[in-house]
Amino acid sequence: MDAGEEETILPALWGQDTFVAKAGGSEILEQMWAFPDRKGRACCLIPEATALFQERSREFLNGRREAGFFYIARCYRYERPQAGRYREFTQLGYEYLGPDPAAAFERSQTLCRGFLDSLGLRYERDGAAKRGLSYYLGGEGFEMRVPELGAQKQVVGGGAYREGAGFGIGLERLALALAAQGLQP
Repeated sequence: MDAGEEETILPALWGQDTFVAKAGGSEILEQMWAFPDRKGRACCLIPEATALFQERSREFLNGRREAGFFYIARCYRYERPQAGRYREFTQLGYEYLGPDPAAAFERSQTLCRGFLDSLGLRYERDGAAKRGLSYYLGGEGFEMRVPELGAQKQVVGGGAYREGAGFGIGLERLALALAAQGLQP
């Protein structure tokens, strides 16, 4: 990572409201492992990480104008497991928070491409992906896809949002993509 990027350790358990508000409304509830805590508050195992950075951007920035963060987090989705799509998965991600989402988008996308290129992975970029996550500006993001994976070919998803921009890589799917192309995972 560039000098100044910080590692962030994310919790596995969080309030449902964050994901409902930031990541797609009530539709996201169908994909969450959701339950009440002992005090009756609506909690869930995190289905993705970007919503946490949006909600807590001021805390992450801690008085700074802008900053970059990387993480490796376990995420959970309540869905039917299939090749490359699991109920529990590892997300490697990068978020750049700051006042200029367009500049953050370029920075994060350049970093993403550099990472995939360093692995020798052949991929296609879809710059007009509609991922169903309401936090991306204009409802649009980008995806990096590996056609050898078939129906579950998305390896990276990302985009710009009001507080910055970032991307997430599904590490299990990345390992499948590397193996499908004869590269070492």
